Amino acid sequence: MDTTSDSAHDLAPDLGFDLAADVAPDVPSPSDAPPPGTVPGCVPTAETCNSLDDDCDGVVDNDVAPIPCPGGGYRYCVAGRMSDCPTRCAVCVPGGQRVCFISYCSYWGLQACASDGQSWGYCVEQRPVPSACSSVASNKKHSPETEQCCIDNGFCCLDEFDLNGNGDKTEMLGRCGDLLCAQ
Repeated sequence: MDTTSDSAHDLAPDLGFDLAADVAPDVPSPSDAPPPGTVPGCVPTAETCNSLDDDCDGVVDNDVAPIPCPGGGYRYCVAGRMSDCPTRCAVCVPGGQRVCFISYCSYWGLQACASDGQSWGYCVEQRPVPSACSSVASNKKHSPETEQCCIDNGFCCLDEFDLNGNGDKTEMLGRCGDLLCAQ
């Protein structure tokens, strides 16, 4: 009688007659989980974001719908509480544009706010310069006078020359209400 065998089943350890050879004895079978809504001692209620299994399905805080945010995006249930709305306007309103000043050609440019509202893009030359500031930009070039013309004619302008004297050359002056983030 030959006691060797090439069969994988014959090489598996003896786990008892009630367990399959490929299931470890300390791993519960998926069929051992209680059916949804039958967690012992649980009285089902509507699931809320509270780190509890309110609907007794064995899963905490599932089926909690995201809440839409006024500025776009959603609030989600995270670790038993609803998240904050995403910030889409930390620096500027996405897609907004401000006037910036370049030191060549037209001496006038535009910067667009990034789609995430976190930064301004590059200063891109604009041609033609708006007629109200065309002669100032042509004669005074990259100067405080060109910036002042920008402000005086109702544009939102980068305060590159610190015209208000507060030491901040990164702020905006002029008509900028539509570009500023609501506080």
